[in-house]
This record gives sequence, C-alpha cells and structure tokens, in this order.
Amino acid sequence: MQHTQIWRFFRLYLWVLTAGGMLALSAGSEAAVRQVSAGENHTCMLDNTGVVCWGKNYDGQSTVPPLSNPTQVSAQGAHTCAIDDTGVVCWGNNDDGQSTVPPLSNPTQVSAGAFHSCALDDTGIVCWGDNDYGQTIVPPLSNPTQVSAGWAHTCAIDDTGIVCWGNNDAGQSTVPPLSNPSQVSAGMYHGCAIDDTGLV
Repeated sequence: MQHTQIWRFFRLYLWVLTAGGMLALSAGSEAAVRQVSAGENHTCMLDNTGVVCWGKNYDGQSTVPPLSNPTQVSAQGAHTCAIDDTGVVCWGNNDDGQSTVPPLSNPTQVSAGAFHSCALDDTGIVCWGDNDYGQTIVPPLSNPTQVSAGWAHTCAIDDTGIVCWGNNDAGQSTVPPLSNPSQVSAGMYHGCAIDDTGLV
C-alpha cells in the first residue's frame, strides 16, 4: 500500500492508492491533529486523544502501547517511536534493536529511521539500532537542536548548520551550502532542509 498525507488547516487528509484508484480520506477533527508521521506501510498521528496508528501491522508497528501524555510520534520502516512522560517508547520491528531504547536524559525529540532510531536529549543526540553504514555513530556536534533518521543515514542541526552521517552512496550525507537552516529531514537516498532561501 502506498500512501501520502498532507496536513492543512489542522485537519489530516490522506490519499490512499488502491487497485481502483485514489481514495481520499479525512481523519481527525478541526484543531485535534497535532502531528502526523508516515512509516513504510503505516501512519501515525498525535491528536487530543494520544497516538493513533493505522495501516500494516505485521510487526506490531500500528499497535500503540499504553502512553502517558505523549507529545511526539515518529513512524518509519516497520517501527514507531513516541515521547511521553516516561521518555522515549518504541514498538514494532526490533530485528536490529531499533525499538530497544537506551537510557536517555530528558529526551525532547525522537526520530525513527528505517532500521535505526535517534533521539535528542540533555546529552545531545543518541542513536541506536542498525549501524551497517555508521548511521548510529554520532559525530561531534555543537549544541544540536534537531535530528532526523533516514533509511541508512542520519542528519542533525547544530550550531554549525546541518551535519549528516551514514550511508552516502547517493550523496545523501553530503550537505550543500545552506543559509541558517531551521529544519532537516532525512529520506531514503536524499535529504531536504529549510533555510533562509526556502526548501533545499
């Protein structure tokens, strides 16, 4: 199943590609959906009721465990991670340890990659799971503020700008010149960022 989601006006809209064509769906109510994140074959959202996931569930990636006041969710591959009052909680596929969360200190962000996961906490960025391409070996960073785990590479924003590491077969970890980047997203074989010039 292929799916794409767009979030506009605090309402979640989904377009699902089916055998009969595109099926338009709407989920959530006005001002209820706070975040959405799509994995390989599942999607999760954070709304006023907590975390809700749907789609494929062959590894339990759509079965949300009990969470206490969740504030963020991140879905990728066949696993999902969230932040709640207890810290980072991950569920679903764990073949590479991507759902086994290491000790963290006051995590504020989590990002699920395909086979690894990363979080931002008081110590900086911590990654775990598959490391075939060095994607969980965090390089020296200066006051990181954001992390994004991709398929087999990872990107972060720190005082120097955007830093990426891991697989670079397609140049996805080679960051071009950017002007004051404020957001980064690591994909499968590419990365994107927002800076003063717009979307790069």
